[in-house]
Amino acid sequence: MTRLSERGQIVIPTELRKSMNLKEGERFIIMGVGDTIVLRKLDLSQERVRLKKLMRESRERARKSGFSEGEVTKLIRETRKATE
Repeated sequence: MTRLSERGQIVIPTELRKSMNLKEGERFIIMGVGDTIVLRKLDLSQERVRLKKLMRESRERARKSGFSEGEVTKLIRETRKATE
């Protein structure tokens, strides 16, 4: 059991940190599902591999759909700006 601090922080109990080999500075994805909060540890090396695969598949689909590489790059930039 833990509590939310005034600054929005929570403490992950020592036993859990040790059993999951969590270190200071670890990164997590936080998701809210109904009344449940899920923390998922990010493995950046795995995430990079997944992102490269996703990008490769996306480029192939765009090529098959008739988009040029320039059009894809422009759409990516526009999407990034819209989400900032």
